[in-house]
Parts: sequence; C-alpha cells; structure tokens
Amino acid sequence: MNKLLIPINDDTFKSKVNIRFNNILDGLYSFKNFTLVASDIDDGENKLIKLIEYIFEINNSNAYIDFYINKISPEDKNTLFHLLSDEDKDIFTSYLNFDEHTGIFFRLVDKELIPFLVRLNTREIFFVTFYFTNKPITIWGNYDLNFPCFFNAQEDFEFYYNISKSFGLLINSDLEG
Repeated sequence: MNKLLIPINDDTFKSKVNIRFNNILDGLYSFKNFTLVASDIDDGENKLIKLIEYIFEINNSNAYIDFYINKISPEDKNTLFHLLSDEDKDIFTSYLNFDEHTGIFFRLVDKELIPFLVRLNTREIFFVTFYFTNKPITIWGNYDLNFPCFFNAQEDFEFYYNISKSFGLLINSDLEG
C-alpha cells in the first residue's frame, strides 16, 4: 500500500498552508471562523468523517495534518495505542511509521486515513489538525465534539458553512465571520 502520510518539514508546511497559528486564541482572533458541533459521538463522528472526506475531495487532495505523535514519550505512545479500537490499532501499526520522521507535519495523500484521524479526535485519544489548501480551511481537533474551522476569506467561510449545514452538523457562528 502507498504511504497515506508523507512527512514534510516545517518550511514546506509553511509554504503550503496559509491558515496556521500556534494556539486557538490566535486563530479565533486572526481568522474568520465557525465551529462544527457534533451532537453525539455516534452520529456526529460519522457526519464529521463524511464532511472531511468531502472537503478532501473538493480540495483535490491538497491536505496536510499536524500529528504530534513524535513529541510524546514511548510510554504515552503505548497508552495511546491501548486506547485504540482493534481496527484503529491495525491502521496504526500497518500504515503509520513515525520512526523515520521527527517532525509534526504530514501531507495527507489518501482519504482512506481520514476516518482514523477523525476518530482519534472525536474519541479524545489524540488531537490532529486538518489543513486544506486548494479552497483553504483549517479544522482544529476536538474540544468536546466541537471542531473550530478557520478561513482567510468570507467566500470560503460561506462556502464551507453551507456545506457543513448540508451534512447535518450544527454550527456555532457569528454569520458575519
């Protein structure tokens, strides 16, 4: 199987992704935003997976993630692994080899990995941020089944707002962006 994540360095990430920031407050103050709200883990998780897969497709696979797995201790990695479902343990061991990359940024090249990444977030096992660059949107990991989304342009804000609504996700937002 092809690699589902391609490691990239910080400079490559910064050259590809314009909607980035170091903490959530910077994002909330610097970018137009709304928050996707999942009503519950079962229904919400499936809707979020479908939405993020759709966003991946409309962005022509121009997607990146931050995944801080290399920044945690071996003990914490072991704990994380034991929190995974059997299916996700298989994905983790079969497709993800983080030993050769010490950075946190990856290019997501196949939507096959999206359900796994979303489940990590929704089940509060590990948090991942999604960055899409063709029609820019950054989706931050879960805060109690809330996923803040950030935009550079009002046009993109409205585009994704309407798509998110069509997927049946609740949205907390100031419609002015």
